[in-house]
Amino acid sequence: MKERNQVIYDGHKIREARLKATIGTQKELAERTGIPANIISDLERGKRKLSPAWAKRIAEAVGGNWTDFIDFSS
Repeated sequence: MKERNQVIYDGHKIREARLKATIGTQKELAERTGIPANIISDLERGKRKLSPAWAKRIAEAVGGNWTDFIDFSS
């Protein structure tokens, strides 16, 4: 059960946004955001929690909003 103020991010949304922005690889997204590629991989697979700071950096790189990565279904 999620806590009232806990935000759940959907890693698949990060991958979809990356591909939609024609950023073909996780390495390229890593270079654009300054977030290591292994962390990008973990985020996309849902193996790591996405911090708001990382969400904002990824959103800037893909041309979206950090709230695009929130899973509202949880």
